[in-house]
Amino acid sequence: MKLVKRVLLLCFIAMCCTHIYGKALFIDTNTFVSNQVLSRPTNQSITLSIVPKKALHVYFEYGTTPFVYTNSTDIKTSQVNVPLRFLISGLSSNTRYYYRIKYKEISASQFTAGDQCTFITQRPRGSSFKFNLTSDSHLYDKKGIAKMMNITLDNILNDNPDFVMEMGDTFGDDRNPPLINQQTMMQLHYNFLPYIGRIAHSSPFYFCLGNHEAECGYYLNQTPPENLAVWGSLARKYYYANPYPDGFYTGNNEVEQYGIGQPENYYAWEWGDALFVVLDVYRYATADPSPGLWDWTIGAAQYNWFKQTLENSNAKYKFVFAHHVRGYGRGAKIMVKNFEWGGYENNGTTWGFTTNRPGWAAPIHQLMVQNKVSVFFQGHDHLFAKETVDGLVYQEVPMPSDSSYTIGYLANADAYTDVKLTGTGHIRVTVNPNNAVVDYVKAYLPTDTNSSQHNGEIGYSYSVSPNVGINGLGTYLPSQAELYQNYPNPFNPSTKINYKISKQGFVSLKLYNSSGQEIAVLVNENKTAGNYTADFSTENSGLKNLPSGIYYFQLQTGGITLTKKAVLLK
Repeated sequence: MKLVKRVLLLCFIAMCCTHIYGKALFIDTNTFVSNQVLSRPTNQSITLSIVPKKALHVYFEYGTTPFVYTNSTDIKTSQVNVPLRFLISGLSSNTRYYYRIKYKEISASQFTAGDQCTFITQRPRGSSFKFNLTSDSHLYDKKGIAKMMNITLDNILNDNPDFVMEMGDTFGDDRNPPLINQQTMMQLHYNFLPYIGRIAHSSPFYFCLGNHEAECGYYLNQTPPENLAVWGSLARKYYYANPYPDGFYTGNNEVEQYGIGQPENYYAWEWGDALFVVLDVYRYATADPSPGLWDWTIGAAQYNWFKQTLENSNAKYKFVFAHHVRGYGRGAKIMVKNFEWGGYENNGTTWGFTTNRPGWAAPIHQLMVQNKVSVFFQGHDHLFAKETVDGLVYQEVPMPSDSSYTIGYLANADAYTDVKLTGTGHIRVTVNPNNAVVDYVKAYLPTDTNSSQHNGEIGYSYSVSPNVGINGLGTYLPSQAELYQNYPNPFNPSTKINYKISKQGFVSLKLYNSSGQEIAVLVNENKTAGNYTADFSTENSGLKNLPSGIYYFQLQTGGITLTKKAVLLK
């Protein structure tokens, strides 16, 4: 009977832990150890960092049953306020683990146990899970308020997400560079540990660089290594472990100078039915701290990696994260048309992409549309806003620490034309096989809670459908063919047509007028699987006298017919 009671008790504890392990069990009351931060979860490992407040002997014990720890790490000796990092490997995929810290002072005889925390390894396709996002906490410049931030973090903790993404403007303040030195930058990054430590003990932490982290190409070139970007990169990597290419994650393979090594600034991975891609929109813009026009760039190496990452994934959902469209400016829809993102010059009518980005397949927005990106998440503007451009959702992540609830709305709402809301809080995304639900979870101070506004309420919610391919049966299969213009619509005598086929076969690409009359044959031959470009030139095809009007490009291969409407303006 005692055994039965004990089993029932363990089952009850396990059930409770799946819901309250964060807020109820992790309350750091000791003065020696704090800020346990999980990062880099994979299918068989996770990284765990701590910053002890005293010299200690430390290890972690872990297992797959609550309060039953069958494995442990090696014992390490810490220094005061120096990060200590553990790699826990040999784990099973799609498995929830429970762990706790064991520590003792150097002279002590016994170890003290910390609170139980938890994490889960990579989920397989077909799984349901949650992830959360925050952006622009601005605690370093007092625009954000600590008390408000902690309420948002507690709301995240209650969501029990698999991981959390911080979208930048988190660590540093580059507003007055002459007053910032390496020690200041280290302190700024250290100061955020108590906040992220509030949730990252049980929800692994990913970071996307913002403009105020100052890790931009302009600063990298200013009297290196004595500059904001080098100091910021070193401080970030010292306290926070972002992914780097290791077989599970892909990303930046470059090794930078001055001790930076791999900068861990852009990376991608898959989790469940989703592809996650994090971009760095600052490091490769070198002309100015706030570059504009064509001076802003993600760089050729990152672009080519981004393109390959999107094209090689057949995930049902593709989520892309960057601090902001083109790095600077405000809004989304009004920003995506120009320069590297959309291809047009500042006047919005002159096509400049070919000249300014020779060899690049398509502007970034078009690349995402072609590869069926579900949502592009951005920060920078400090409010909740949602816009849709060519079927692609641009989601602005609200500020988590604004006790006035209106900072971003008053300053930047006029940059958006669709949904835009006041408030403070975070974004919760629930990914299911049949849809992904995006919720704006609002946060309120206790003094601001009343009958019409409640902490944790949903301020806005919408869903996105999975990419189901051509069979429409709910199981994603790569499309056998895709047809899209590399140059803008309306087209002109220099337009080229990109198309993609995934199986070898006979390919026909033709141009028709609005009456259905065949005007030109661009492709009519057998081709292997791959990406192709067909030149359409009124000069070369003898069609220079073709009148302006509506036309149709039609691609046929493998029993599939794809038709795209196009307008010719001369």
